[in-house]
Amino acid sequence: MKKFTLLFFALFTFLLVPSELFSQQVLVLIHDTTVVTSQTQRLADKDSLKKALSVILPNYVLETIDSNSTLPNLSSYKSIILQETAFDAVICRYLGVAGRNSIKAWLNSGTAGDKKTLVSIGGDQGYNYSRSGSAARDLALTQTLLMYNYRLDNGTSAATGYSIEGVGIDAGNTRTMTNTPVGSSYWPDAVQPLGSTVLYKYSNRGASDSVAAVGVNQTGYLGISLFQDPRYFTNNNFQPVLLAALQYAVANGGTFPGLIPVELVSFAASVVGTNVSLSWMTATEVNNQGFEIERSIDESVWEKIGFVEGNGTSTLMNYYSYTDKSLKTGIYYYRLKQVDYDGTFEYSSIVEANVTVPIEYALQQNYPNPFNPSTKINFSLAADSRVMLKIYDILGQEVSTLLSGELSAGEHQLDFNAAGLNSGVYIYKLDAEGVNGKNFSSVKKMILSK
Repeated sequence: MKKFTLLFFALFTFLLVPSELFSQQVLVLIHDTTVVTSQTQRLADKDSLKKALSVILPNYVLETIDSNSTLPNLSSYKSIILQETAFDAVICRYLGVAGRNSIKAWLNSGTAGDKKTLVSIGGDQGYNYSRSGSAARDLALTQTLLMYNYRLDNGTSAATGYSIEGVGIDAGNTRTMTNTPVGSSYWPDAVQPLGSTVLYKYSNRGASDSVAAVGVNQTGYLGISLFQDPRYFTNNNFQPVLLAALQYAVANGGTFPGLIPVELVSFAASVVGTNVSLSWMTATEVNNQGFEIERSIDESVWEKIGFVEGNGTSTLMNYYSYTDKSLKTGIYYYRLKQVDYDGTFEYSSIVEANVTVPIEYALQQNYPNPFNPSTKINFSLAADSRVMLKIYDILGQEVSTLLSGELSAGEHQLDFNAAGLNSGVYIYKLDAEGVNGKNFSSVKKMILSK
């Protein structure tokens, strides 16, 4: 069962989950931050990574290594996140032979029922592990397992800006970077995919070669390679990149317990006459089939009144709305039932709406005004009434009857489409005869501008 909470409850929710449930599941490897040489950029990368993880994946085991380290026993881990800093001090630049052999053996030990996931992050991964002449060149790791070849030491350019664009994940989004990051050393590699999936491309390049990130989905393992240092990203853009990578892994059988699945950042209700408009927004979605809209008058008995389709797996901001129409006066409660494709579900918080009867007759100014070709006309009735709403030209000739009939007390809205009329000033007039014996008449002007 996945978590489905308001954004400001997300971190608190995960802190309530016993950490032992996540032990020996996700291992995060970073290079030794006590080494003075290149320390500034290495610390900035660590802070950027931990900041992103604190929001999207707060449960993991962190280990510090250097190029001579023997890695801990990896057999019990489902997933490893390896973060390295570009052109770092030699002792912290890359995994040594023993470390690489441990990673390769761990990946090869995966099975369909025990799939391993390696997410490797760093601007110089291609330069270090795939480039001819590198002391750490390991083609069994890069070509065979992770399926890429080193191409360029810097995939971006000043002419087209410093950014990457989502292709296989985070599609349609541009994630900005700076070429003057903390501590300098800006070297975002570009690589050639060797049958791997292109996840991101550089904004100045195509999506078939010299790309920014690749993914491999094999029977026993997943490999995700991001060729940028975390500190390169501006405006908190590393967080959605990392989230998209982990979501890609989960969608393909990887394991990241506690990963935020559907992040609901707002849910609100507003009353327009006798209608209640519901609106909500998600920051991320994983396996989201959609939302059932439920209504109650007592917060005890709920009924399903509608369904809005979700966006599956997405790291885009998605906006949703639903209108509950022609309600009687009273207080109504609403909640969302977010449903996955596998049938699991979670409820949102509850919002309240109070539908009231207006105390007076009124005709509102149309909106928008001027308009082309359509506009909305709102009016309120203090009692059940027989209503006539007509449109006239500036000479007083009738051009349209929008309404002629009985309406209940409350707020009402009509759409007026003037596609067949010429530009100019028009008059709209409301006449109402109430069952309470009161009559009402009002006239307003509107401007059609084509």
